[in-house]
Amino acid sequence: MNYLEKLRATMTDEKKESAKKDIFAFYIGRPLSYILTVPFLWLNVTPNFISVIAFIEIILAGTILAVANTLPVALIGWFLFFLWNLLDGVDGNIARLKKNGSPIGSVYDAMSGYAAMFLLYFSAGIWASKVSVMGSLLIIIGSISGMSVLFPRLVMHKAATAVQKNNLNSKLADRSDFGIVKSIVLNFTSISGLVQPILLIAIVTNKVVMFTVVYLIINVTVMLGSLYKILK
Repeated sequence: MNYLEKLRATMTDEKKESAKKDIFAFYIGRPLSYILTVPFLWLNVTPNFISVIAFIEIILAGTILAVANTLPVALIGWFLFFLWNLLDGVDGNIARLKKNGSPIGSVYDAMSGYAAMFLLYFSAGIWASKVSVMGSLLIIIGSISGMSVLFPRLVMHKAATAVQKNNLNSKLADRSDFGIVKSIVLNFTSISGLVQPILLIAIVTNKVVMFTVVYLIINVTVMLGSLYKILK
């Protein structure tokens, strides 16, 4: 059995069924992450080292998209966001295959994930501000959009500790009961899902202003729904 087959075998059937709900991440991102994992396995790199690389890389992605003044540079910024998407899967792939994951490893992994959630919308807002008469208002919109993605997660973690709700994190992350509406929302809001190809299309077609405004509405709406579910 080669590395790719071994990596595919590390996912349980239950995890696969849950992961399949996020179509782009499962059918595009995950297979590519398996391919990217192989050279890191040859180099015997640890999952935590990959997580640190991913964190540095996502900061670079946000910075390049934010400072971009031309379409080619903006596309480089987008590509680095997509590369982060793949790297974000590599550390978990290695940890499951070699069974060398650790509690601190999940913290490193979450660190780059949280950075990506904010920076994608924030840097897209900065890029949009350069091509629209709305100017700096779009930077504010992008920052609010990014914070709307982060805020319910911060509240959730605090509630899980302070209120001591049983398995609150796992309940909110559980996708087993997702119907059509929840599955659509998941696909269009997952930072490793359709958000990335939609941003690419927006950059190429000069629709980043629309992307920034529409996702502000989506992210704030999802945030309010998530907070209601956590706090009720």
